Amino acid sequence: MNLKKMLAAALAVAVSINITVFADVAYGAAQSSAKPAVAATKPETKPIGGTELKNIRIGGDGNQTRIVMDLSGAKKYNYGFENNNTRLVINIDGVSTAMKAAPDTKRGVIKDLILATYGDTVQLIVDLKVPVPAKVYSLKNPDRIVIDITNKYEAESLNKVDDGLLQGKYVRFDSRGMFTAYMLDVDPTKFDIKMVLPWGTVSSGWGKLSTVVENCNAVAGINGGYFDWSDKFLVGNIRLNGVTAGMVAENRTGLIKRSDGSYDIGSAQYSGTVEINGKGISFWGVNAPRGKDAIVLYNGLYGSRTGTNEFGKEYVIRRGRVQAINQGNSEIPPDGFVVSVHGQSQAYFNGVKVGDAAIITESLGDGIGAKDDFYGAGPQLVANGVVSVTSQAEHIANDIANGRAPRTAVGIKSDGHILLMVADGRQSHSIGASLVEMGQLMVKYGAVKAVNYDGGGSSEMVVNNRIVNRPSDGNERSIGNALLVFKK
Repeated sequence: MNLKKMLAAALAVAVSINITVFADVAYGAAQSSAKPAVAATKPETKPIGGTELKNIRIGGDGNQTRIVMDLSGAKKYNYGFENNNTRLVINIDGVSTAMKAAPDTKRGVIKDLILATYGDTVQLIVDLKVPVPAKVYSLKNPDRIVIDITNKYEAESLNKVDDGLLQGKYVRFDSRGMFTAYMLDVDPTKFDIKMVLPWGTVSSGWGKLSTVVENCNAVAGINGGYFDWSDKFLVGNIRLNGVTAGMVAENRTGLIKRSDGSYDIGSAQYSGTVEINGKGISFWGVNAPRGKDAIVLYNGLYGSRTGTNEFGKEYVIRRGRVQAINQGNSEIPPDGFVVSVHGQSQAYFNGVKVGDAAIITESLGDGIGAKDDFYGAGPQLVANGVVSVTSQAEHIANDIANGRAPRTAVGIKSDGHILLMVADGRQSHSIGASLVEMGQLMVKYGAVKAVNYDGGGSSEMVVNNRIVNRPSDGNERSIGNALLVFKK
């Protein structure tokens, strides 16, 4: 056999032996029956003599990450935690290495691995996403240092903001990723919760939560229900101070504020009619743009005028009678209504004239009293203390119903306290929550009933004029309404 063939054969045997040995001793003498797959990073150059750090291997599963530092001999080492226990530093004295860097990995809770040498000391820095338990120990035959890092973490805090108002934070890390949520526990005997419009009327547009909280002198606030970005109207069954601010055709869940000041969570189905000349005519919308052939009710919560064009007819109703009939952009009386009609629907109002009796009737269903307010959104998340998501029954859009996202929710606890929750998402510190996961979190903190509110970039919490969470847009989004906390 010539020299080239001899060298090739020897190299093939060496490679075969290395692969076999690596498979057999990936975790050394068995500490556990489980042997997760391990990725190895080989040195770029040959050992330079003495005791060597030969290799760093990474393995593990969803519960644990294992780092193995392969040595050519036994050596003393020390380790410690820094940066609020999010950095593990291991020093091995009397060791050299030909490795240029640690393996590039983001496995589990590991944020980064950094390898450095200082004289005859080799240092490995393990940067962690969250402070989790880690075990560092050595094994022989072959010699190696093993770092076992737990991939699960859960931490929570709850601090007093005021008598009857607690502020909390929840952080979790597991196989799904990192998740962060913020909460307020509100005693309704000492604080009121009200839904407000950013500038007092629907047509005046949207505003940032921090501005709304400050302008209203509220102690805290979260974003509220759904709204339309382009045409400036609310998407949901909402009644404020006895006046309908917006509606949808579907039965939707929301927070009920009873006329006696108590709170509940239930569903509302809007119905509204105008009875005129013996006919009951149903509304297609409330405080919304008037579409083709539509019949829309406007009240003082919309603004001073309807803003409609001249291609329709509008009936100004006050004190139970038609006060005026206009083509469009009617002035809305503070104590009255405007019924705006377009296209073929105008036929329902043939013969109606100024002075005719006109009675407006509105209802949110049997569960909502005539003097109760309703802060609607949906879907339901929790009922009777267990997770019960009703996305399909409430016809919630797929982009809201499915997947993880930033979320906002409101719950009622068994002691009557109100739980306000905002979960961050779409960011490195928080993956967001599905509706089921949001329901689970609400149950964890004691909610027996809970409802979902607007999410995504709208999800936000402000306490004492400070933004508590991190909105996913990177800054505050203007919103259509807010749930504010006021001290009684």
